[in-house]
Amino acid sequence: MKELIVLIGPNGVGKSTVAENIVRIHEKSAFVDSDWCRVINPFEITEITKRIIAENIYCLLRNYLTCEEINTVVFTYSWHGERKEIYDKVIKKLKNDNIVFNENIIILKCSIQENIRRARENRRDSVRINRGIRRTFSFYDKYNYLCIDTTEMEPVQVAEQIIEITMKGKSKDEEE
Repeated sequence: MKELIVLIGPNGVGKSTVAENIVRIHEKSAFVDSDWCRVINPFEITEITKRIIAENIYCLLRNYLTCEEINTVVFTYSWHGERKEIYDKVIKKLKNDNIVFNENIIILKCSIQENIRRARENRRDSVRINRGIRRTFSFYDKYNYLCIDTTEMEPVQVAEQIIEITMKGKSKDEEE
């Protein structure tokens, strides 16, 4: 069965970096970065932009989840604001279209100091960093998904742990 690994967490925690590492070390995998599904100028959440973002995400996930050459799809997303609603619609549509996959939702967290350090390293300005901390840092505490504290970990270590967790119990045949 196809694996959909959904990495959620605060802005700047390192979701995209971890996803890139998963794809680099795990064969037959693909990465859908939600950031590229919503690059619009000016960016405003309206019914039209929500629809187009959902359709962009759906098309990319569908294409990878139905590709014979890909077994694992990594999707990075933040659920704050109206994004969780968009995610739920996309997943429902994939399932309604009889696309079969195992959904693995994993929260990535780190200390606030580490989150700020990573955001600065990623060249985010202080306004964006402060907004991200205020809006997203504690947002994921209400969810009961597997949570990995990445504070003391390198991205490749997080990627290896996620691969181990999501492939646990699978035979070699199932992975291929």
